Amino acid sequence: MRKPRLIAIVVILALALGVFVFRGRILKKEGPAALQVSSTPTATVYLDGNNVGITPYFNDKLTPGEHTVKLVPETTTDQLVSWEGKITLASNILTVINRTLGLSDDLSSGEIFSLEKITKKDSSSLAVVSIPDQAVVKINGEPRGFAPVLIEDLSPGDYQVAVSSPEYEEKTISAHTVAGYKLIVTVQLAKKGEEVEEATPSAETEEEEEEEEEEAEETPTPEAETTPTPEAEATPTPSVEKPYVRIVSPSAGWLRVRSGPGVGNEELAKVDDGTTHSYLGETENDWHKIEYEEGEEGWVSGVYSELVE
Repeated sequence: MRKPRLIAIVVILALALGVFVFRGRILKKEGPAALQVSSTPTATVYLDGNNVGITPYFNDKLTPGEHTVKLVPETTTDQLVSWEGKITLASNILTVINRTLGLSDDLSSGEIFSLEKITKKDSSSLAVVSIPDQAVVKINGEPRGFAPVLIEDLSPGDYQVAVSSPEYEEKTISAHTVAGYKLIVTVQLAKKGEEVEEATPSAETEEEEEEEEEEAEETPTPEAETTPTPEAEATPTPSVEKPYVRIVSPSAGWLRVRSGPGVGNEELAKVDDGTTHSYLGETENDWHKIEYEEGEEGWVSGVYSELVE
């Protein structure tokens, strides 16, 4: 349901690229650079480490050159990750950043639009770069190869760009090319939401739980077992010393351990809800590195685990 709204936003932003270039041509001199940033959800914008406001953000008086942009989600109800990247701003050119922030880097997506001058004044070109690399690129429904793709000698105007890759959500955006310029579109695709599956019990698990509940209702509990146990026995003691990582995945009852910090990495094992594991001192993209078995190392999502120091 969100695709039409996203496409509409991208169309407006892409058209704005041409407006800013046109203004630069009228001035016929080197001027400041412009940056426009939008995000879902709303995020605080940091430019070169300085808080410059919240999204949607626009500034057309920036110094050309390399800058660092960071987006920190405003929401406190979801554990969404921040995004940070380097961009190069050009004189009299508007660079556009649009991001959708997810629970991890792999589940986030976005686009960056920028322009470069070319020698041909009456035509335009379009370059598409993808994350992950080698995504399939279609222009107006026609396959044009695997990213990175460069299409030259285009008539200036609007184009539909579809980018897809196995195990990733396909993204379709509208690109507006300008005569005398190459439009560079960098597209990051979101991994299909595997982490949600980790927190959702399978049908088999649900059936087992229902059977256990039925057995518990049919089988009377011996009177001796109704005596409450001492509080000290009811409180689990961590099996490892601090710092350690505790698994918190009560819905599924387990959590996948992966070879790297992200859902795209190989699954090594599963660890049970409530278990504790030695923390190996590395956290990346809200993933913690643990020793899940003696001598065996792997990464678990910080969404379904907590670091205890």
